[in-house]
Amino acid sequence: MNIKKYVQFLTEAEETKAQVPDESQATAEETDASDSSKYTDVTEEVKSMVEGTIEESGGELKSFCKSYLKNPKDIKIRGFINDADIYDFYLKWRNDIDEILNNVKFFDEVPTKNNSFGLYEFIIKGTEKAFLEIVKMIK
Repeated sequence: MNIKKYVQFLTEAEETKAQVPDESQATAEETDASDSSKYTDVTEEVKSMVEGTIEESGGELKSFCKSYLKNPKDIKIRGFINDADIYDFYLKWRNDIDEILNNVKFFDEVPTKNNSFGLYEFIIKGTEKAFLEIVKMIK
């Protein structure tokens, strides 16, 4: 068994990190394509929620997604209206949502920048942001 000093451990980690290509250098098209295929279950769930809303109000999927992306606060999607619905959606899809939020660097922002002053508010705002990103994948 080989015992390493902490500094040696950190140096090896930095060398390994330098050898791995940075994922953030991928183009936007590559990221969107990989994301949409990676999150198929949550994307299908969001798509069914949007289609349910379209059935009630009329319209088509692409135009609804465009209008939602322009002004998400004014458009309500069935099953994603109040904070309890949004929190339930987060609990169901938390792994995918956390991954999406990590990809868009949501966790790098200070919570007060998003007007989030508690953990519950932060989760709600993050889930809304992830939902918006998923709608972009559908479009």
